[in-house]
Amino acid sequence: MKRCFVDQVGGRHWRALGAVLCVLAILLSGCGLGAPDQEPVTITFVYPEVDTAYYEPLAQQFNESHPYITVELEPRSWDMLQHVRTEEADVIAADAFVLYPLREQGDLLSLEPFVEQDPALDVADFYPGTLEVLSSEGEAWAIPAGVDVQVMYYSRELFDQNAIPYPQVGWTWDDFLNSALAVNDPDAGVYGYASPPGHFDALLFVYQHGGRIADDLQDPTRPTFDDPLTIEALDWYARLFHEYDVAPTDQEARKAFGSSRYAVYDGLRHGRVGTWMGDLSERGGLTWSVEWLVDWGMVSLPSESQSITNAAVEGYAISAETGHLDASWEWILFLSQQVTYRLMPPRRSLAESAAYEQQVGQAVATVATASMEHAVLLPPAVWVRFGGAMDIFGQAVDRIISDESTPQEAMHWVQQVAEAGMTGQ
Repeated sequence: MKRCFVDQVGGRHWRALGAVLCVLAILLSGCGLGAPDQEPVTITFVYPEVDTAYYEPLAQQFNESHPYITVELEPRSWDMLQHVRTEEADVIAADAFVLYPLREQGDLLSLEPFVEQDPALDVADFYPGTLEVLSSEGEAWAIPAGVDVQVMYYSRELFDQNAIPYPQVGWTWDDFLNSALAVNDPDAGVYGYASPPGHFDALLFVYQHGGRIADDLQDPTRPTFDDPLTIEALDWYARLFHEYDVAPTDQEARKAFGSSRYAVYDGLRHGRVGTWMGDLSERGGLTWSVEWLVDWGMVSLPSESQSITNAAVEGYAISAETGHLDASWEWILFLSQQVTYRLMPPRRSLAESAAYEQQVGQAVATVATASMEHAVLLPPAVWVRFGGAMDIFGQAVDRIISDESTPQEAMHWVQQVAEAGMTGQ
């Protein structure tokens, strides 16, 4: 049974008060911020299970330098990570969209006192926007753990077979389309480009063309789905499916790659697609349940009137239920100084270091850092506020691809729905 509203609000206030008193105690003590607990402690660290091989040696290294702190690793699947209970963890590593609801419920501590006063944390070294994504009303509730940028993958084999040079950082829409056309062979079940389910790529193409879906992405006050440049971009996007025939519709993908709902992914994995968008963290199947069989390459997204990509931030947060605040902060501070693997380091000094290049390879490091220079990072609160309109946008793109609506008709429909939603009608 759910608690009544008064109980919920009261509980949050008590947790918030407890967190403030806990931090004040640290500030007023002789230990200072980030000082170790005097007695040996064990902290529980909940994180995505895909990163176990990364965190295991780090936990051992941390314990060697902090013998009074033992880090107990608690890996979770992506699904289970969304249901983590803060009483089960001292430190949580997760995507901003997983952490944000916990913050709103009062289940995470504010880390602002540490951010402001711990000299070991060089805030200026973080890429712009990464810390802000994990902050609310000027208070940081998590420290960036890594950044996942959208990139373009390609099949080296298909490019080699057609004697096409691999795409390079700085390529354009024309370069992209010419490459897709050169490797395209629908009769043989091979396509030059494939759009992932949900067609989120359409939104990135819109912004690359100079279109927009809101007056201000960081603080949207009104939708602008019917912007002429948005419609132009979607008209070009639709031609990839209907005029150039370089991208398969859902029905064509099932016919070419297999009848499952994951037909497009099967096509990508087996090298039947020339180019496709994906997360940096996906490379080679890192976050998939199966390894990619394709000889893949990676490049930043093509540009048109502007270069732009999307980026998601994962962070380290401290549970409001922790009894070991000092030790938890020491662990987070240690992790923030490490070179990541699945994700791009959120610190510029680490991302541009020889250590990161050695960790992931020169090609991956070059694309990751180049992509980050044009990345848009949106706080979870924006997506919560505008999420309903984005769902409608996805439905509209489906209508465009299935030839049920023109881009102008589809965006007019989304605009009306979005306006009604934002005004509460």
